[in-house]
Amino acid sequence: MQSNERKFDILYSIIKDYIRTAEPVGSRTIEKKYNLGISSATIRNEMADLEEMGYLIQPHTSSGRIPSDKAYRMYVDQFMKVFDLDDHVTEDVRKQFKLYLGELNEAIQKSAEILTKLTNYTSLIMAPSVSVLNIKDIRLIHIENERVLLIVITKQGIVKNAELKLSGKATPAQLDKITNFLNVCIKGIEDELLMSDFSEQIDALDRFEQKILSEIVPAINYVLNQDKNAKIYANGITQILNYPEFQDMHKAKQFLETLHKQDLIAALLQNAMTDSFNIKIGTENEIEELCDCSILTATYKLNGRPVGTIGIVGPTRMDYDYCVSAMNALTKELTNHLSNAMGGKD
Repeated sequence: MQSNERKFDILYSIIKDYIRTAEPVGSRTIEKKYNLGISSATIRNEMADLEEMGYLIQPHTSSGRIPSDKAYRMYVDQFMKVFDLDDHVTEDVRKQFKLYLGELNEAIQKSAEILTKLTNYTSLIMAPSVSVLNIKDIRLIHIENERVLLIVITKQGIVKNAELKLSGKATPAQLDKITNFLNVCIKGIEDELLMSDFSEQIDALDRFEQKILSEIVPAINYVLNQDKNAKIYANGITQILNYPEFQDMHKAKQFLETLHKQDLIAALLQNAMTDSFNIKIGTENEIEELCDCSILTATYKLNGRPVGTIGIVGPTRMDYDYCVSAMNALTKELTNHLSNAMGGKD
């Protein structure tokens, strides 16, 4: 067996053993449990080399070692195996989602609950902002003189409204015409509206109606974006206390306090939405208080476009193969659920 190959066989065995036991791994353990065909003395020498290379840490004076963040990164990049969850597990997830068809907030909360149940780690989910959801209906109601009420209804039943003062008095008939025009043209637009979106159909309106439309479009964007703070759902926040790495009360307190900082967690999930899947291990995390954790994030979509992020937070000693597989399954089901609930297509 080549020396490098032997080293990484030993490292792989140490990572798998430490993930299962949370106990430092010694050369005798590797010799007895993993049948690598080499002596305990040889294993011990290779472990010393791996420690010098930065892959292992010796936490105490005993001979046992634990994997470093560098070791977990190599494992994730080179050895991790993603698989399909058992059919009965995915079917159970699907059934639970069906109970919340059309109820966006409840479905997101349920997703967090399911993810914690699947992984036994803390789950975090960023709900979609209203600005990226399909608009179901726009209504303009005349109040008096130049004042109108703008009502925007999304496909999941979220209602937003605002009172506007237009630069000219529009009749109820003109407002109806503009409303019908908007509702025909906005189909499929999921983000900010632009006047250029209507360039091909704008001739259907006269000059005054076009002017009113140009005043209403930014108002619609304002209504959709007035609640910009991302809604974060968390589940299983105290799960971390079940793991020996967090029996230290100072470390556990720091973890719990960090997860209650909504702005910090929202920024983390928002930044992760650019990648379909992301794994930050230990010191790779931008949040210093989570440097003893791994954070796995994935995006879920509507009409092929990322609209939110799901994540799990746990000790760096996590079963990456299973956790990534579980997140893949949940992301797929959540994406399908949103498409069905909102009338979109993935």
